[in-house]
Amino acid sequence: MTQTAIVTGTSSFVGAHLARAFADAGYAVTATHSGPRDGYDGIRAQRLDFAAQSADLAQLDVTDEAAIGVIARRVRPTVWVHHAGHAADYASPDYDAAMGRAVNVQPLEAVFAAMADTGGAVILTGSSAEYPSSDDANHEDDTGQPETPYGLSKRAETVRARDLAARTGVPTRIGRLYIPFGILDHPAKLLAQVISGLRAGTPVDLSPCTQRRDFIGVGDVTDAWLKMARDLARGGFDVFNICSGEATELRALLLAVADALGADDRLLRFGARPMRPGEPPVSFGDNTKAGRMLDWSPRALDVALREDLIQPLMAGALP
Repeated sequence: MTQTAIVTGTSSFVGAHLARAFADAGYAVTATHSGPRDGYDGIRAQRLDFAAQSADLAQLDVTDEAAIGVIARRVRPTVWVHHAGHAADYASPDYDAAMGRAVNVQPLEAVFAAMADTGGAVILTGSSAEYPSSDDANHEDDTGQPETPYGLSKRAETVRARDLAARTGVPTRIGRLYIPFGILDHPAKLLAQVISGLRAGTPVDLSPCTQRRDFIGVGDVTDAWLKMARDLARGGFDVFNICSGEATELRALLLAVADALGADDRLLRFGARPMRPGEPPVSFGDNTKAGRMLDWSPRALDVALREDLIQPLMAGALP
Protein backbone atom coordinates (compact mmCIF):
# COMPACT_ATOMS: atom_id res chain seq x y z
CA MET A 1 0.00 0.00 0.00
CA THR A 2 1.41 3.39 -1.04
CA GLN A 3 2.30 5.66 1.84
CA THR A 4 1.18 9.27 1.62
CA ALA A 5 2.73 12.45 2.95
CA ILE A 6 1.85 16.10 3.25
CA VAL A 7 4.95 18.31 3.29
CA THR A 8 4.38 21.94 4.26
CA GLY A 9 6.67 24.88 3.57
CA THR A 10 7.72 23.66 0.13
CA SER A 11 8.79 27.09 -1.10
CA SER A 12 11.65 27.00 1.42
CA PHE A 13 15.08 25.51 0.75
CA VAL A 14 14.79 22.43 2.97
CA GLY A 15 11.04 22.07 2.39
CA ALA A 16 11.52 21.67 -1.36
CA HIS A 17 14.15 18.98 -0.79
CA LEU A 18 11.94 17.18 1.75
CA ALA A 19 9.03 17.05 -0.68
CA ARG A 20 11.25 15.70 -3.43
CA ALA A 21 12.97 13.16 -1.15
CA PHE A 22 9.73 11.69 0.23
CA ALA A 23 8.31 11.41 -3.30
CA ASP A 24 11.50 9.77 -4.58
CA ALA A 25 11.29 7.33 -1.64
CA GLY A 26 7.89 6.13 -2.87
CA TYR A 27 5.48 8.34 -0.94
CA ALA A 28 2.56 9.97 -2.71
CA VAL A 29 3.41 13.54 -1.70
CA THR A 30 1.22 16.59 -1.53
CA ALA A 31 3.60 19.54 -1.15
CA THR A 32 2.04 22.74 0.11
CA HIS A 33 2.79 26.43 -0.31
CA SER A 34 0.99 29.28 1.43
CA GLY A 35 0.22 31.59 -1.51
CA PRO A 36 -1.03 31.19 -5.10
CA ARG A 37 1.51 29.36 -7.24
CA ASP A 38 1.78 32.22 -9.73
CA GLY A 39 2.64 34.59 -6.89
CA TYR A 40 6.09 33.04 -6.45
CA ASP A 41 9.17 34.15 -8.34
CA GLY A 42 12.92 33.82 -8.18
CA ILE A 43 14.40 31.13 -5.96
CA ARG A 44 11.05 30.32 -4.30
CA ALA A 45 9.47 29.58 -7.68
CA GLN A 46 12.46 27.40 -8.58
CA ARG A 47 11.99 25.41 -5.37
CA LEU A 48 8.33 24.78 -6.17
CA ASP A 49 9.28 23.68 -9.70
CA PHE A 50 11.89 21.34 -8.21
CA ALA A 51 9.35 19.76 -5.83
CA ALA A 52 6.70 19.55 -8.55
CA GLN A 53 8.87 17.19 -10.59
CA SER A 54 7.78 14.36 -8.28
CA ALA A 55 5.12 15.77 -5.90
CA ASP A 56 1.68 17.32 -6.29
CA LEU A 57 1.57 20.96 -5.24
CA ALA A 58 -1.32 22.44 -3.26
CA GLN A 59 -1.98 25.81 -1.67
CA LEU A 60 -2.42 25.72 2.11
CA ASP A 61 -2.39 28.52 4.66
CA VAL A 62 -1.26 26.70 7.80
CA THR A 63 -2.88 29.34 9.99
CA ASP A 64 -6.29 28.29 8.59
CA GLU A 65 -7.41 25.47 10.91
CA ALA A 66 -10.33 24.46 8.70
CA ALA A 67 -8.09 24.20 5.64
CA ILE A 68 -5.73 21.87 7.51
CA GLY A 69 -8.62 19.54 8.25
CA VAL A 70 -9.87 19.65 4.67
CA ILE A 71 -6.53 18.73 3.08
CA ALA A 72 -5.86 16.03 5.69
CA ARG A 73 -9.21 14.35 5.01
CA ARG A 74 -8.60 14.52 1.26
CA VAL A 75 -5.02 13.21 1.28
CA ARG A 76 -5.21 11.05 4.44
CA PRO A 77 -1.44 11.25 4.95
CA THR A 78 0.57 8.53 6.58
CA VAL A 79 2.81 11.32 7.83
CA TRP A 80 2.42 15.07 8.05
CA VAL A 81 5.89 16.61 7.53
CA HIS A 82 5.48 20.05 9.06
CA HIS A 83 8.29 22.25 7.79
CA ALA A 84 6.32 25.49 7.40
CA GLY A 85 7.29 28.17 9.86
CA HIS A 86 8.02 31.85 10.33
CA ALA A 87 11.80 32.32 10.12
CA ALA A 88 12.22 35.85 8.73
CA ASP A 89 14.92 37.71 10.70
CA TYR A 90 15.50 34.54 12.70
CA ALA A 91 18.87 35.76 14.00
CA SER A 92 17.63 39.20 14.95
CA PRO A 93 16.28 40.45 18.30
CA ASP A 94 13.58 42.09 16.16
CA TYR A 95 12.13 38.73 15.10
CA ASP A 96 8.32 39.00 15.06
CA ALA A 97 7.44 36.78 18.02
CA ALA A 98 3.69 37.22 17.50
CA MET A 99 3.97 36.02 13.92
CA GLY A 100 6.21 33.20 15.12
CA ARG A 101 3.54 32.02 17.50
CA ALA A 102 0.81 32.34 14.87
CA VAL A 103 2.73 30.29 12.29
CA ASN A 104 4.99 28.02 14.35
CA VAL A 105 2.81 27.10 17.31
CA GLN A 106 -0.91 27.74 16.85
CA PRO A 107 -1.41 25.52 13.75
CA LEU A 108 -0.28 22.44 15.70
CA GLU A 109 -3.66 22.00 17.37
CA ALA A 110 -5.34 21.53 13.98
CA VAL A 111 -2.50 19.38 12.61
CA PHE A 112 -2.62 16.94 15.53
CA ALA A 113 -6.42 16.85 15.51
CA ALA A 114 -6.35 15.99 11.81
CA MET A 115 -3.73 13.27 12.25
CA ALA A 116 -5.62 11.78 15.19
CA ASP A 117 -8.68 11.64 12.95
CA THR A 118 -6.92 10.07 9.95
CA GLY A 119 -4.48 7.83 11.85
CA GLY A 120 -1.37 9.64 10.63
CA ALA A 121 1.84 10.76 12.34
CA VAL A 122 3.79 14.03 12.51
CA ILE A 123 7.38 15.09 11.88
CA LEU A 124 8.26 18.68 12.81
CA THR A 125 11.28 20.75 11.89
CA GLY A 126 12.94 22.04 15.04
CA SER A 127 16.00 24.26 15.28
CA SER A 128 19.41 24.46 16.90
CA ALA A 129 18.22 27.91 18.08
CA GLU A 130 16.21 26.05 20.73
CA TYR A 131 19.48 25.65 22.66
CA PRO A 132 21.36 28.37 24.56
CA SER A 133 24.91 29.30 23.55
CA SER A 134 27.49 26.79 24.75
CA ASP A 135 31.05 25.77 24.03
CA ASP A 136 29.91 22.15 24.32
CA ALA A 137 27.79 20.05 21.98
CA ASN A 138 24.03 20.46 22.40
CA HIS A 139 22.14 17.36 23.58
CA GLU A 140 18.44 16.74 23.06
CA ASP A 141 17.76 16.74 26.80
CA ASP A 142 19.47 20.11 27.45
CA THR A 143 17.09 22.34 29.39
CA GLY A 144 18.65 25.81 29.06
CA GLN A 145 16.54 28.65 27.69
CA PRO A 146 16.95 29.79 24.06
CA GLU A 147 18.56 33.20 23.71
CA THR A 148 16.68 34.60 20.70
CA PRO A 149 12.99 35.31 20.04
CA TYR A 150 13.09 32.82 17.17
CA GLY A 151 14.62 30.15 19.41
CA LEU A 152 11.90 30.77 22.01
CA SER A 153 9.26 30.37 19.31
CA LYS A 154 10.72 27.06 18.14
CA ARG A 155 11.07 25.79 21.69
CA ALA A 156 7.39 26.69 22.28
CA GLU A 157 6.57 24.66 19.17
CA THR A 158 8.41 21.65 20.57
CA VAL A 159 6.69 21.92 23.96
CA ARG A 160 3.28 22.24 22.33
CA ALA A 161 3.94 19.27 20.05
CA ARG A 162 4.99 17.14 23.03
CA ASP A 163 1.77 18.02 24.86
CA LEU A 164 -0.42 17.35 21.83
CA ALA A 165 1.32 14.05 21.05
CA ALA A 166 0.65 12.87 24.60
CA ARG A 167 -2.96 14.00 24.49
CA THR A 168 -3.85 12.63 21.04
CA GLY A 169 -1.58 9.59 20.84
CA VAL A 170 -0.24 10.78 17.46
CA PRO A 171 3.34 9.47 16.93
CA THR A 172 5.64 12.49 16.65
CA ARG A 173 9.27 13.20 15.85
CA ILE A 174 11.15 16.49 15.89
CA GLY A 175 14.36 17.01 13.95
CA ARG A 176 16.39 19.86 15.41
CA LEU A 177 18.19 21.12 12.35
CA TYR A 178 21.55 22.89 12.34
CA ILE A 179 22.98 24.65 9.23
CA PRO A 180 22.06 22.87 5.99
CA PHE A 181 23.62 23.60 2.61
CA GLY A 182 22.89 22.55 -0.96
CA ILE A 183 21.35 23.76 -4.19
CA LEU A 184 18.26 25.97 -3.95
CA ASP A 185 19.45 27.75 -0.81
CA HIS A 186 18.82 31.50 -0.88
CA PRO A 187 21.30 33.41 -3.08
CA ALA A 188 21.65 36.05 -0.36
CA LYS A 189 23.11 33.52 2.08
CA LEU A 190 26.84 33.76 2.78
CA LEU A 191 27.81 30.47 1.16
CA ALA A 192 25.94 31.31 -2.05
CA GLN A 193 27.55 34.76 -2.19
CA VAL A 194 30.99 33.29 -1.67
CA ILE A 195 30.48 30.72 -4.42
CA SER A 196 29.19 33.39 -6.77
CA GLY A 197 32.25 35.56 -6.13
CA LEU A 198 34.70 32.69 -6.48
CA ARG A 199 33.17 31.51 -9.76
CA ALA A 200 33.27 35.07 -11.12
CA GLY A 201 36.84 35.66 -9.92
CA THR A 202 35.64 38.55 -7.75
CA PRO A 203 37.09 39.29 -4.29
CA VAL A 204 34.72 38.54 -1.42
CA ASP A 205 34.96 40.66 1.73
CA LEU A 206 34.46 38.55 4.85
CA SER A 207 34.73 38.72 8.60
CA PRO A 208 37.61 36.76 10.17
CA CYS A 209 35.19 33.77 9.97
CA THR A 210 36.57 32.21 13.13
CA GLN A 211 33.13 31.21 14.40
CA ARG A 212 32.58 27.45 14.49
CA ARG A 213 29.27 26.02 13.34
CA ASP A 214 27.62 22.68 12.58
CA PHE A 215 27.14 22.36 8.80
CA ILE A 216 25.24 19.51 7.15
CA GLY A 217 24.41 18.62 3.56
CA VAL A 218 20.74 18.75 2.61
CA GLY A 219 20.96 15.15 1.38
CA ASP A 220 21.82 14.05 4.91
CA VAL A 221 18.88 16.11 6.21
CA THR A 222 16.37 14.40 3.94
CA ASP A 223 17.84 10.99 4.79
CA ALA A 224 17.34 11.76 8.49
CA TRP A 225 13.71 12.76 7.89
CA LEU A 226 13.01 9.53 6.02
CA LYS A 227 14.54 7.54 8.87
CA MET A 228 12.44 9.47 11.39
CA ALA A 229 9.40 8.53 9.30
CA ARG A 230 10.30 4.85 9.64
CA ASP A 231 10.92 5.32 13.36
CA LEU A 232 7.33 6.53 13.83
CA ALA A 233 6.22 2.89 13.91
CA ARG A 234 7.38 2.61 17.53
CA GLY A 235 4.98 5.45 18.45
CA GLY A 236 5.41 8.10 21.09
CA PHE A 237 7.28 11.39 20.95
CA ASP A 238 11.00 11.95 20.40
CA VAL A 239 13.52 14.64 19.46
CA PHE A 240 16.71 14.21 17.42
CA ASN A 241 19.58 16.55 16.62
CA ILE A 242 20.11 16.47 12.87
CA CYS A 243 23.65 17.73 12.57
CA SER A 244 27.20 16.80 11.64
CA GLY A 245 28.23 16.55 15.29
CA GLU A 246 31.27 18.71 14.60
CA ALA A 247 32.07 22.40 15.12
CA THR A 248 33.70 23.45 11.85
CA GLU A 249 35.37 26.83 11.57
CA LEU A 250 33.61 28.90 8.91
CA ARG A 251 36.97 29.92 7.45
CA ALA A 252 37.87 26.25 6.92
CA LEU A 253 34.54 25.57 5.22
CA LEU A 254 34.97 28.47 2.79
CA LEU A 255 38.53 27.44 1.97
CA ALA A 256 37.25 23.93 1.25
CA VAL A 257 34.65 25.42 -1.11
CA ALA A 258 37.34 27.38 -2.95
CA ASP A 259 39.44 24.25 -3.26
CA ALA A 260 36.50 22.20 -4.56
CA LEU A 261 35.76 24.87 -7.16
CA GLY A 262 39.41 25.12 -8.19
CA ALA A 263 39.21 28.84 -7.35
CA ASP A 264 41.89 31.17 -6.02
CA ASP A 265 41.36 31.26 -2.25
CA ARG A 266 43.10 34.64 -2.12
CA LEU A 267 39.76 36.03 -3.32
CA LEU A 268 38.44 35.30 0.17
CA ARG A 269 39.34 38.48 2.05
CA PHE A 270 39.11 37.27 5.64
CA GLY A 271 39.00 40.12 8.14
CA ALA A 272 37.82 42.75 5.65
CA ARG A 273 34.62 43.05 7.67
CA PRO A 274 34.02 42.96 11.42
CA MET A 275 32.26 40.07 13.13
CA ARG A 276 28.57 40.65 13.78
CA PRO A 277 27.90 41.95 17.31
CA GLY A 278 26.80 39.17 19.64
CA GLU A 279 27.98 36.42 17.28
CA PRO A 280 28.41 33.28 19.42
CA PRO A 281 31.85 31.74 18.91
CA VAL A 282 30.61 28.14 18.65
CA SER A 283 27.42 26.15 18.10
CA PHE A 284 27.19 22.45 17.34
CA GLY A 285 25.12 19.44 18.22
CA ASP A 286 25.60 15.88 19.40
CA ASN A 287 24.09 13.41 16.93
CA THR A 288 24.76 10.24 18.93
CA LYS A 289 21.08 9.67 19.65
CA ALA A 290 20.12 9.85 15.97
CA GLY A 291 22.92 7.45 15.12
CA ARG A 292 21.86 4.98 17.79
CA MET A 293 18.08 5.08 17.38
CA LEU A 294 17.69 5.92 13.69
CA ASP A 295 20.79 4.23 12.31
CA TRP A 296 21.59 7.57 10.68
CA SER A 297 24.92 9.27 10.19
CA PRO A 298 25.90 12.19 7.95
CA ARG A 299 28.59 12.03 5.31
CA ALA A 300 31.94 13.68 5.83
CA LEU A 301 31.69 17.43 5.25
CA ASP A 302 33.93 17.44 2.16
CA VAL A 303 31.87 14.66 0.59
CA ALA A 304 28.56 16.42 1.31
CA LEU A 305 29.93 19.70 -0.09
CA ARG A 306 30.99 17.99 -3.27
CA GLU A 307 27.83 15.90 -3.76
CA ASP A 308 25.12 18.33 -2.59
CA LEU A 309 26.54 21.62 -3.80
CA ILE A 310 29.67 21.74 -5.94
CA GLN A 311 28.93 18.93 -8.42
CA PRO A 312 25.31 20.03 -9.08
CA LEU A 313 26.44 23.62 -9.63
CA MET A 314 29.27 22.60 -11.96
CA ALA A 315 26.81 20.42 -13.88
CA GLY A 316 24.52 23.41 -14.39
CA ALA A 317 21.86 22.42 -11.88
CA LEU A 318 19.68 24.99 -10.15
CA PRO A 319 21.61 27.61 -8.15
